Amino acid sequence: MLNKTEFYNHLTNDLLPFWNNLYDSEYGGFYGSVNSGNIINKTAPKSAVLQTRLLWYYSSCYKELQDIKLLEYAHRQFEFISTYMIDPADGGIYWEVEHDGKIKDSRKHTYALAFTLYAFSAYYDASKNKTAFDAANRLFNLTETNFKDEYGYLEDFVFDKADAGTIRTMNTLLHIIEAYTEYYRVIKSENGRKALEYSINLVINKAYNDNLHRIDCYFDKFMNPVGDILSYGHDIESSWLIYRACEVLGNKEITGNLSPKLEKVAQNVISKGFVDESRNGMYYDCKNGVENKTRSWWVMAEAIVALVHQYNLYGDSKSMILAENMWNYVKKYFISPYGEWHMQVNDNGEFMKSPSGLCGAWKCPYHNGRMCLEMMKILP
Repeated sequence: MLNKTEFYNHLTNDLLPFWNNLYDSEYGGFYGSVNSGNIINKTAPKSAVLQTRLLWYYSSCYKELQDIKLLEYAHRQFEFISTYMIDPADGGIYWEVEHDGKIKDSRKHTYALAFTLYAFSAYYDASKNKTAFDAANRLFNLTETNFKDEYGYLEDFVFDKADAGTIRTMNTLLHIIEAYTEYYRVIKSENGRKALEYSINLVINKAYNDNLHRIDCYFDKFMNPVGDILSYGHDIESSWLIYRACEVLGNKEITGNLSPKLEKVAQNVISKGFVDESRNGMYYDCKNGVENKTRSWWVMAEAIVALVHQYNLYGDSKSMILAENMWNYVKKYFISPYGEWHMQVNDNGEFMKSPSGLCGAWKCPYHNGRMCLEMMKILP
């Protein structure tokens, strides 16, 4: 049976010590890459996704654990991002900087902006730092002004070019919703409420596929779906994360409309993507009818949260059994001897070696760390 204490112990004894060790005391921020054998690459670039997720992580861990050392990490991380990664001209975040903070890739991507807003909102909630409050508001206004058009949210925006691209993704929309949820929860602005409601309605009216009980992944300029992809990971994550957004928004009509759709999304993933009732994890996605059988760390973490959410919300006792099976699979195959999870495991249960197998531009404690925090809150 799943219990809160086990997730608390994993967070405090395994994950936090691993990431504490990756703080770059010379240049600031956290090292950008650690391979599967726990060898740190101290000169790897530092991505916006990794660095902002770590700010969210330490801010959120401090809120839950009330350990002042965690808040100190958050203070330093906010300072690093503000100094080296935020463009003073427009307030957006660079996609990537070198290990010493020099600009490597100055693109502004909506996905990265969303995680920066998510992180700054959480950091303000933890610290009450007025600079973070102002920075969060600036990021929100920038996103709404420059990264959105009449059909929805753009993927990126180049300030000296008119064409911002025409392909849209559910992944970016999901994390806009996530960021706006945190922003509205913490700051409670009317503009934040309206933007959160708008983004959730995009899921209802455009992204949700009522015939296939899934959330489509890619869209054209007009938010019409393109391609045939069932992303098990994004759908299982959406099933609880968008419901959480509805709870924060507090609009009963929207919640009532979306809740049964999200339940169908979760059950569709469970029926198609889970392997042996999750005793062997779950697949990554299905493209054009072909299963990608790779198991990914973030998909496992989001599935565990979603399954317990299903149990709490709908009284689905099987979901709790599946969550326990998934957690046992994770403990057996994913958690490395170093505390952090391996990035990927193949169909034979072998972890896949990678230069960023424990830490990288996308590999961080956002998913599995959040899983621990959620389990500590929502397990019965």
